[in-house]
Amino acid sequence: MEAFKISIKLYAERDGFGPSDFVPVFQHWIQTQALPDHLLIDVADYAHVPSGPGTVLVTSQANLYTDRGDGRLGLLYSRKLPLEGTFFDRLRQVTAAALAAAALLEKEEKLGGRLKFRADELLIRINDRLLAPNTAETLAAVAPDIERLGKMLYGNATYRIDFKPSALKLFEVSVKAQQGPTFQAMAERLKPATSASK
Repeated sequence: MEAFKISIKLYAERDGFGPSDFVPVFQHWIQTQALPDHLLIDVADYAHVPSGPGTVLVTSQANLYTDRGDGRLGLLYSRKLPLEGTFFDRLRQVTAAALAAAALLEKEEKLGGRLKFRADELLIRINDRLLAPNTAETLAAVAPDIERLGKMLYGNATYRIDFKPSALKLFEVSVKAQQGPTFQAMAERLKPATSASK
């Protein structure tokens, strides 16, 4: 699988945020260049769009959305620039970047500790209809790498991969564990592997 435009969505435990609560947060991130290995450029606010992308942090490498596209608030990290290595290497690096950004949001003083992310669920999307059409064949090609990621994140915990093929949507799967480790533990489990792949 040659696709690199991988997106990861991490879900918030609860919502309750106003339309523009995340705008000053992302503006401050731009001022401090808060995300390692990313050049932070701009903020766009689509909070007026029902079930839309929310507030968007534009970087050279990826876009980050406070997404409600499936009716649930979450942080959607969407990679734009290529990454080296195998598809699994790219999947792992994008997941690690999403976890790192979500960890920063959880600690953000402007949000007052109100935002927490679930450790037992994530969404994986490939934004490339040519290389990764939303078909069972694409699932067969990437399933071993997704299962490998699931084992890395959740260890011996039971988890399942849900997939619904549709010609109208991008390829995506959800990974749901019966019980997840702490959110911080998920990020830690990816760090050694990410370093080893470089």
